[in-house]
Amino acid sequence: MKKFEFSFKNKYVRLWFALLLPVISLLAILIFLVPIEYQGILVILSVIVAFIFYGWVKFDKKKNNIT
Repeated sequence: MKKFEFSFKNKYVRLWFALLLPVISLLAILIFLVPIEYQGILVILSVIVAFIFYGWVKFDKKKNNIT
């Protein structure tokens, strides 16, 4: 198993901080501000963003033949 480097030299960590962290932070704040009937949409949106990120990581690793 290859060692994972948790630093900004790793492009996956940079993308996580640039994409996922702001979206999840914004959705965590919005979940307290929107009515209850719309909170499910925020949860679904966060899941979609996470799937896009992890799908991109898997695609990029497959493209570059990284295991």
